[in-house]
Amino acid sequence: MATKHQEMLTLEGAKIAIAASEKKAREIGVDMNIAIVDASTHLLHFSRMPNAKITSISIAMDKAFTAAGHRVGTHTYKEAVWPGGPAFGLGNTNGGRFTTFGGGLPITNSKGEVIGGIGASTGTPAQDQQVVQAGVDALEAVLSGKVKAKL
Repeated sequence: MATKHQEMLTLEGAKIAIAASEKKAREIGVDMNIAIVDASTHLLHFSRMPNAKITSISIAMDKAFTAAGHRVGTHTYKEAVWPGGPAFGLGNTNGGRFTTFGGGLPITNSKGEVIGGIGASTGTPAQDQQVVQAGVDALEAVLSGKVKAKL
């Protein structure tokens, strides 16, 4: 096959994920930087909540980049990247953008294909992970038809 049709995450879809992520961030009491990238790892939408750390802006974008580009959550590397681990040094790849701690998840379509990534930063890796999971869950609910929204 010479070409492949690829579903794309829209700006409207990214806004749904951001809104749900911001809601979760407010619930846990931590303002966040939240980034959404498309399947090609390019920034699609970004939110900086009022008290989010300025130094976490690029971290959120890099988490989304890693999740979309490598097609798995950033938290999956936790054990593998320690000295002596099978992926030691992985965080130094891609110009230092490859992120190996929690807070980044791929966004997939109903076929399991990666159509984007979401990253959050300012809290602990566990808090960042909660925030991005809320965004993914909200978008999956819309894509599955459980929740009506215009994409």
